[in-house]
Amino acid sequence: MIELMVVIFVIAILASLLLPALSAAKKAALRRSMSSGEPSRGRTEVANLTTNGSSRRTLATIKSFSASVSLKPGLSVGAAEPESIYTAQMKSKFDAWNPAGTAECEVQLPLPPQLISLADLEMTVNSQPTESVEIRGDKLVWFGVLPAQPTAMTIAFSAVGKGIYNLQTPPSGILDTFHIDVTAVGSDVRMLELSLQPTQYARGDGQTVYTWDYKRLLVGRPIALDVLGVAPIDRLGELSWLGPASVVVYGFLLGLIAHAFNIRNFDRWMLLLVLGTFTGAYPLMYFAQEFISLNAAVILSAMIVLIVIAIRALTIMTIRLALVGVVLPAVSILAVTLLGATHKQLQGILITSVGLMVFITAMLLIPRMKRAESSQMVPPPGALPSTA
Repeated sequence: MIELMVVIFVIAILASLLLPALSAAKKAALRRSMSSGEPSRGRTEVANLTTNGSSRRTLATIKSFSASVSLKPGLSVGAAEPESIYTAQMKSKFDAWNPAGTAECEVQLPLPPQLISLADLEMTVNSQPTESVEIRGDKLVWFGVLPAQPTAMTIAFSAVGKGIYNLQTPPSGILDTFHIDVTAVGSDVRMLELSLQPTQYARGDGQTVYTWDYKRLLVGRPIALDVLGVAPIDRLGELSWLGPASVVVYGFLLGLIAHAFNIRNFDRWMLLLVLGTFTGAYPLMYFAQEFISLNAAVILSAMIVLIVIAIRALTIMTIRLALVGVVLPAVSILAVTLLGATHKQLQGILITSVGLMVFITAMLLIPRMKRAESSQMVPPPGALPSTA
């Protein structure tokens, strides 16, 4: 048993050396995205498309604001190392008026901090199309003359960005209505600290919808969303610690089953082979999803690993024991690990459930292990006791 545990921890250490680099890359990318999203740092050429008269314009007052945003992640094409990007399709309508009377004013709307492209731009003022827009930092700015009473305005565009996506309340006084629906398609988002909290959210049909619905809103922190993309460092970064933990749990269960059922051929080398195959599922998923979709990469990698484990287990034990004692635990632990990696909010309940199941399994198998050990110690009939 000690030899088996040594093998388990050796495999876990190897896995922990392989996977943390991906988590570190994720954190570094997040820090770069957050720093690039700070307005005080300025922008490059895209940020400098302003007019000379922008400093003399007053900000329009917005009384109500509603928008729907669809965020869909993807991979960059043609890059040496594909990176996670996203497409943000935004449609918004709001009422604005000019507090300065007939002077020129402007309306500022948020853009992705790391903007790659902005297309399909359509904007209207009082149902009339307008092209008086410019990009200033991480803002899309409309400028023109507005009357002193609220005027209906609409805007729609499709933007491609990377990393953080920002939404915020327009510069104004008290907003009578502030309503935003953000739909994460085929992925999810992670809100950074101190973001304005959604009033509700719903999951289903491969998407998650977050809603911010506030009345008479005076102050609201910016909504900073980390779009969880499809690149390996984005979707499976939590495996840097969940992966080694799953190896330890699976190896512990295999050791208990091998001793409880007295499987003599299941020695440390066989355990090393099975655990090594199990561990190989995780890097295989990382590499595969660069060529196929995330779900296909996970399913295909898991199937390959489970088939190899099943074939090897069937050569040294009965079919029932191989399926129930080796393959089924591998399927369950892989599923729980991947679910915890892609849904961080479920990690607590998943870890607790796995701990309880391991404890119950150990309590059921330990009496059998003791019976197996005692039967080995009983001398066969007719054998003479040893003398000193």
